[in-house]
Amino acid sequence: MRQTFMKGGRLLIRLGDNDIDYDKNFKFYMTTKLPNPHYVPEIIIKVTLINFTVTPQGLEDQLLSGVTGLERPELEEQRVQLIVHINKDRISMQQIEDKILKLLYESEGNILDNETLIN
Repeated sequence: MRQTFMKGGRLLIRLGDNDIDYDKNFKFYMTTKLPNPHYVPEIIIKVTLINFTVTPQGLEDQLLSGVTGLERPELEEQRVQLIVHINKDRISMQQIEDKILKLLYESEGNILDNETLIN
């Protein structure tokens, strides 16, 4: 929550006891080497926290993608297409599982006698 005000035709912000010129395009970035920093809620609600932690598997995937893209671009394109296909299949499988669970939940009587469930 910014506390800006106009004074003498200038946009200012109060920091402590000082009034400082304020630029609407100013952005302040902070970094930390802490693996899992904890901040008080008063800070968290005033900032956007971005976690750039890279897992060993994520780093391996990025490096493999970079090297493959340089040395064998057609192979990298095939890898990307396979990843897209795998993710589409996972979504489709999840939708089918949800449908099966819904049908089982809504079924009455013996499920072996229900043609819809068997098919």
